Amino acid sequence: MLAIDFPQISAALRVLPGGLVPIYPNGRLSLAVKLSKEALLAIRQHRGFAVYVVPFGAKDGLSFGFVSAFFDDADEPLVVRTPLFGDDDTSLALVGMMLAPEIDVYFVDDLGRDRMAYRCTVEDPGSHLQTQEELRLPPQSHASGTDILYWLQHWFGHRTSEDDARAIRVRFAEPLWPEDLAILDVREGVHNYVGSDGYAISMLERDSRRPGYFQERDIAEALRRFMAPQQIILNPFKRGSDKEFVDVVAATGSAILLIQAKDSPNTAESLARTIDRKLRKSQSQIAEAVAQGKGALNYAGTADPILLTVLREDIDLHRAGRPLISVAIVKEIFPSQAESVADLMRAAHARGEPLLILDYMGFSAFAHYATDEARFVTELEAWAKAFVGGSATVEPRAFLVDRYLARLNDGGAGDAGAAGQ
Repeated sequence: MLAIDFPQISAALRVLPGGLVPIYPNGRLSLAVKLSKEALLAIRQHRGFAVYVVPFGAKDGLSFGFVSAFFDDADEPLVVRTPLFGDDDTSLALVGMMLAPEIDVYFVDDLGRDRMAYRCTVEDPGSHLQTQEELRLPPQSHASGTDILYWLQHWFGHRTSEDDARAIRVRFAEPLWPEDLAILDVREGVHNYVGSDGYAISMLERDSRRPGYFQERDIAEALRRFMAPQQIILNPFKRGSDKEFVDVVAATGSAILLIQAKDSPNTAESLARTIDRKLRKSQSQIAEAVAQGKGALNYAGTADPILLTVLREDIDLHRAGRPLISVAIVKEIFPSQAESVADLMRAAHARGEPLLILDYMGFSAFAHYATDEARFVTELEAWAKAFVGGSATVEPRAFLVDRYLARLNDGGAGDAGAAGQ
């Protein structure tokens, strides 16, 4: 496992937002794939994934980018778009691996936890890497990166059956370690937030018994990247009551986030559900989380401090002039829901009750792009302003990648980096 055998690689992967990343365990060029638990389970179910080589015209001729597809659903697979640049070593390494007959692939979830690893065959039935002799990669820039991401999305949405047939197939050949891992994480300083058990157990498949239990702890762990343990409260209860206040409190320096989390099982059966059924589940999760968030705001009222109890210990949450922001995090939000989600956020803001609605991977993107708690809140507020201000197609990950590329173009370091989107 990377965490045990190559801890430096594992640590580097934990801070990356996600996507395809070249790594070098034992000096061997290999591929790390960092994705949601849903995408990883889809990959395991299908024993591999597809990489589309997407052509587009560039200044010096024909260029290309990658769209990697993970088929949990035949019509709307989970995808990662990867712009490629000629002056970027990461891009060149990714292209090299797609030209190799065999590669080792390590799969980690959004928190960088090892989930599975395989030696894989790379089968190219006729992609543009095979059929085009003159392909060139453009230099890296904000403008080109944004344009390429848009084109990759547009092209994939209009792909043909012929395009599907020409996609590179990365297929599992043999496992590099046992499948069905359950991880007991006892790393010092990670699970020491208020309300924690001091450890966390996680696995790729999550059945119907308590998927929310794992998601709440994933959220707390993501926040620990840039927040002190005493700023995060897991499962606080209303003082003198058997009713939970919220799932997670994130008390940043400028605002107090009241987080309600809703997840669903991550199983082969859940992946096989129709888009319509997944959509209806998402809508019900949003409605429930928003209602519970409103209940938390009603309990808090104007009280300072807010009286809570955690693991039978009374805690006073001092507001110190900080606004309360309700945050609803659900398993997934589909593009067709964007306008209705924006309407809910607009209505809440009109009532003077700030509300953010994100799917889990949207939240995870903000947590990984943030270098500190101030940046985390600033980016959330900037996205919400763009989203409810009439641009409900502003998807969190695309929004953050665009801001990252803009900082690169302005000469900034770009923070954690953007492996793909």
